[in-house]
Order: sequence, then C-alpha cells, then structure tokens
Amino acid sequence: MTKKALLVGVNRYPAPINSLRGCLNDVAQVRALVESRLAFPPAGVRTLTDARATTAAIVAGLRWLVDGAAAGDVLLFHYSGHGSQVDDRNGDELDDNLDEIICPFDLDWDQPFTDDNLYAILKDLPAGANLSVILDCCHSGTGLRDLGDPRLRRSPRFVDPPQGSVPGRLRLRTMRRFGARAAQRGAILLAACRSDQVAADASIDNDYHGAFTYYLCRALERANCATSYAGLLPQVRRLLARNGFEQVPQLEGPARLLEQTVFTAPVELAVG
Repeated sequence: MTKKALLVGVNRYPAPINSLRGCLNDVAQVRALVESRLAFPPAGVRTLTDARATTAAIVAGLRWLVDGAAAGDVLLFHYSGHGSQVDDRNGDELDDNLDEIICPFDLDWDQPFTDDNLYAILKDLPAGANLSVILDCCHSGTGLRDLGDPRLRRSPRFVDPPQGSVPGRLRLRTMRRFGARAAQRGAILLAACRSDQVAADASIDNDYHGAFTYYLCRALERANCATSYAGLLPQVRRLLARNGFEQVPQLEGPARLLEQTVFTAPVELAVG
C-alpha cells in the first residue's frame, strides 16, 4: 500500500488585497498530522506554498499523486486558499453556466483551474484506491462579500471574479462546489462549507488558520484518527459551531467509502 499526499497553501497572492494568513499554517498542521498519526512517509508528502503553488505546479503535483496508483493506495489532496467561479467553458454546467475554481498563486482568469480540470486528472484513478480531497476555500455561489476588513480577525476565502465575468443573477443560483465531479467519480470530498457559505481564515489560539482545517485536525487527533469519514464530519461541525463559526462543512463521496476509517484502504481490500 502506498500513501501519498499533495498539500497546497496560498497566503500571498500577487494582489496584496487578496492575501490570506492561515493557509501555510494549514499545510504545516496537515503535514504534521499525516506523518505523525497516519503513517504517511515524509518522502510521500509534497507541499506547494505561495509563489510555488502555480497552476502548472498544482497540475504536475496532482498527476504525481495519482501516477501509478493501484487498489489499496491511500491518496490525499489538501488545498487551502481562495476559491471562486468563472463562466462555463464547455457547456456542461447547465444549471448555472458557471465553473468552480481554486485560485493558484498565478491565477489566470482566462485559463483558470476548474473543477473540470481536476476531474480530468483524477477520472482514471483505479477502483479500490482511496483518494481524499480536502478543500479549505469558499465554494459559495454568491460572491457578494468582499475579502474582509483587515482589522478584523476573520475573512472569507473567496476571490471575486473580474467585473462582468460572472453575472450576479447567475452567482445566486449555483449549488455546487469545487470537487463535486471528483466525488461523483469515487473520491471522498471534505469541503469547508456549504455552497452558499464562505470559509473563514481566522485567528485561533494566537495564530491564523483556516477554521475548517484547524478543527478537522483537532477532531482527528481527539479520535486518534480512528473514526470514519461519516463519524468525523459531525465532530468538526460541532467544534466549529462551538467556537462561533457559521460555516457547515460538507462530505461527499460513495456511501460505501464514507463509513470506512479515514485515510485507510477500503475495508474489503484491507482484510482480503
């Protein structure tokens, strides 16, 4: 069994107004967890942060993640940064004409990294490989909140598209999130919030973190990583609510996989 992880975090974007504060801490926290508690070998964990987290580097990292994958392998993609939306490019988003995107350091609004791009890389993953996709970014369709007052202790992880590129009337209709197609294909998707919410970049324990990533790791540590995906989600939701965060994390994926222990090979393979 192979264990591999690609961890991406972007605090610093070319436009200072878009900068976040907790994403690099998210990467460090997840790396420490998977190496110390989940037996991911250090050589099997790759990180891309800030200026290194370009579109090309993320694409190459995802291809490395799934290259040579076989049944029983455990794979993890964690992204911490901004999310947004663009006009649908290939006519497959019939409900709202929008594609969900993540925002690499060198985000190109004309050639963004969309949910369709992620799906194209992951669609040939073999049956029996466990791929978890953890997204600590906004998947909201509203896009109506700004990036937050820098004097406040929290701000949303959403970048508003260029003016005129996504009509406001369409933004209000979207109900999907980045990673949904991967989940339909067999990946397990843990998302920071509902499609109509924003994900918080917040001051927690005297430092900045993505609230979702921080409490996800806390919940895993409390459970000694011996919990299912379905059992983990309510714990994370409770921790967020108890600490004053309105975002409600979401879990998607094949029902048979959501009941298995987190970041492990499918049960039928582990015992077979």
